[in-house]
Amino acid sequence: METEQLERFKEYGEFILQKLDSVPEYPSKQEDWVPASLDESLFRLREAAQKTVELATSPVKIGVMGEFSSGKTLLLGSLIGYADALPVSENPTTGNVTAIHIIPQEGFATTQLGNFTVEYLDDEGVHDCLRFMLGEANRCTIAAGLPPALLSKLKEPKDILNWCEETWKSSNNLELRYLLRELVTFIRAYLSYGEAMCGGCYQINATTAREGLQLLEQPMAIQTLSFDDLPPAHIKLPSPPQRLASKLLQNSFPLIRRVDIEVKISREIWDVTGASEFILLDFPGLGASNSGTRDTFLSLRELAEVQTILVLLNGKSPGSDRANKIFTMMQQQRPGQDLKDLILVGVGRFDQLPLESEGGERELDQLINDSAENHPLQESSVFQKLKVLQTTIDAASAFTTQKDRIVLLSPLLGLADLAKRSTSVKAGSPEFLANLDYPDYLDRSKRLQEKWGRLSDRLLTTDGRNYLGRQLGYFAQDGGISKLRELIQKHVATHGLKQLYEDTKRAAEVVRQQQDNLKNILHEIHEQGIPTGDSPAFLELREAIENLDKSYRNFQKDLGKEPLKDRRSVAVSDVVKDELTFRILSWSQWTLLFNKVNNGTIALTESKGAAGKLFERGNRVNITIPTKSDDFYPIFAKTIQEVEEFARDRISQAIGDLLTKLSNYVAKEREFLQTNLNPEMESDIESKFGIEEAELFYKLLLGCDPNQWQEAIISEIHNQEKSIAPEMIFPLARQDEKHNIGQIFDWAPERNGAPKANNHQLFVLRLRDEITASASLHLVQYVSEVNQKVNAELQGILDQIIPSLQNISKKENLLRHIAAGDTPSQSSIPTWLQILADVSTKNY
Repeated sequence: METEQLERFKEYGEFILQKLDSVPEYPSKQEDWVPASLDESLFRLREAAQKTVELATSPVKIGVMGEFSSGKTLLLGSLIGYADALPVSENPTTGNVTAIHIIPQEGFATTQLGNFTVEYLDDEGVHDCLRFMLGEANRCTIAAGLPPALLSKLKEPKDILNWCEETWKSSNNLELRYLLRELVTFIRAYLSYGEAMCGGCYQINATTAREGLQLLEQPMAIQTLSFDDLPPAHIKLPSPPQRLASKLLQNSFPLIRRVDIEVKISREIWDVTGASEFILLDFPGLGASNSGTRDTFLSLRELAEVQTILVLLNGKSPGSDRANKIFTMMQQQRPGQDLKDLILVGVGRFDQLPLESEGGERELDQLINDSAENHPLQESSVFQKLKVLQTTIDAASAFTTQKDRIVLLSPLLGLADLAKRSTSVKAGSPEFLANLDYPDYLDRSKRLQEKWGRLSDRLLTTDGRNYLGRQLGYFAQDGGISKLRELIQKHVATHGLKQLYEDTKRAAEVVRQQQDNLKNILHEIHEQGIPTGDSPAFLELREAIENLDKSYRNFQKDLGKEPLKDRRSVAVSDVVKDELTFRILSWSQWTLLFNKVNNGTIALTESKGAAGKLFERGNRVNITIPTKSDDFYPIFAKTIQEVEEFARDRISQAIGDLLTKLSNYVAKEREFLQTNLNPEMESDIESKFGIEEAELFYKLLLGCDPNQWQEAIISEIHNQEKSIAPEMIFPLARQDEKHNIGQIFDWAPERNGAPKANNHQLFVLRLRDEITASASLHLVQYVSEVNQKVNAELQGILDQIIPSLQNISKKENLLRHIAAGDTPSQSSIPTWLQILADVSTKNY
């Protein structure tokens, strides 16, 4: 249901965009009576329509957000089956939004990373980010006791840098100085690289990504730094780079919008079969003392477009208020939505839960070892003894109303489990695996994992549906990683697609609002006396061209999805295969052989009696019966040539039928254009408008009738095709320059005295099947190759016609001339104004 509705929104947005492509970018510059507000209205309408199409065609996005140092990056590594696919650092550094595109791969193999795609903010994104950072800087300025900045005066980068220097020298406030340093670094990066790199995308390999995206730490003792100690501006880049080196990536890092990675994952690690396509979006860790304001801006921007949110809490420090700040930030970004329907909760580093404050593991041991027979264990008893566990579960429950969406996690244990499953499949880099195998590295985690598992057993013995028991059980299996993968897939299927529909619907509502705004502006224009209609002939011509364009684009979109078919809607390849099988089965050789079978054996005897007198020529064996493989070749070659000609004929018929079907589909437009377009008009158009317009007219005249394409397509196909060589596909051994003789069958006279097979009849049947299968394989391949060539030729024709239809629809004067000759239209309304009237009334 949601898929169909998303397709409807996509078509709605594409219709708007297609129409706007036929409208001048700045209509106010066309006529002095056009208000400037129309330009802004069209810009906003186009932007909203693009957003709608983008969402309608987007995969479900899962945003992964977490407190800093909650193990989020390592968790992503455990989900995809490779620990350090992304940089992991315990030190607070500027982060980036990373999109992980999951691609299944067959077999149990190590996870493979494809190229990284680095996308930079465009100029509008830079200015939006700058406004956000200045707003935060102003808030910090007021909090530090300084007068607020006059943001209206901070328009140019130079003015902002001067203000940053003055403010730096006026206050040692820690938060303010962190923000000022980030603001200065951002502006200087933009001045150095913005003109050359903003809005661009670059592909880099994993090595460049690892070196360039892992930034150097900046001094934490910021209160002792002078303004001159801040990172200086780099030399301005004169033009876009051909490739992105790691050093340039580091220097231009503040301007990066997002990094996309394709990750090939074995189905045995994470089987996403049956799940809709989805992307994992890794947001920068939030809550660190030096977390970037730019990071927050990027996170908020991407957060508005995710359908599922995985919130990762830090089990090492339960009860932190950082998680509440994250939730508040998310809620502000998506007002009016109940975020709890979108959220999955993971408690990272659960194996590092601070039990020391409650007597270490002693209380946990007592809960496990109490006699289960005399004292059934209740969840309330566990929480009473382990307050830190209750605090952890309560903190997670604040994000969701459904307990089964909470998972207790240890990425390290999950990776250790994967590493244990196979020595050939690597769970991380050699450096990571060396740490994993280091003595005592995971001893405590594994010990606690085993104890949490035993506690789970006790709880489930009391109540098999107990959520805490299940959560602890999933953790005991593999650190909860398999359960989290399952939850993500389930949420994508049951909630993500629905949420994507809701997001797209909201975007479409924005389009509707912009259409209403456009309608109001058009109404104001018409009230000034601008005509609201045009000549019927002109409108009909334009409508015919637009409908023809739409029909051809739909045909082009479906081209190649189905094979060529005959008039019974049967694939030509199947028709040819059936014809070939029928002809081979009809060979007289089979009849002769089967008639000679007696008790499964073929015996060739001399003719006796009258038959001998009539048909014997000398004392020879009847040579019409095949006795060797070469005897089958003449009839095989003849059949291949005949069926190839049969296939060629059926393909030509199928092409004609396909073009006739397309011609009938555009019959109304074809008949109108053929009636109103005179080929003799071409020379007149060339003299009045130019060669380009004459060429557009010619393509319109030719393109409106698909039946005229058939002869050229068939001729081109015949020129390109290569006939099948029977000698190359004959499946039996033959006599040639390298072989004195081919295969001799058991019943041949030459085999007298040689060992023979017990069942000649079965051999003949297998022989017939082998010949049929070989010939069928090559002829079906031949039809398939010709089919691909036909599609390529049709694609080439449409690639000429469709742009021509779109271009001629923009030639207002040319269309008026075609529709009415030299007779001036009674109405002088511009075409683009009529198009906008159509746009303003379109519904989804």
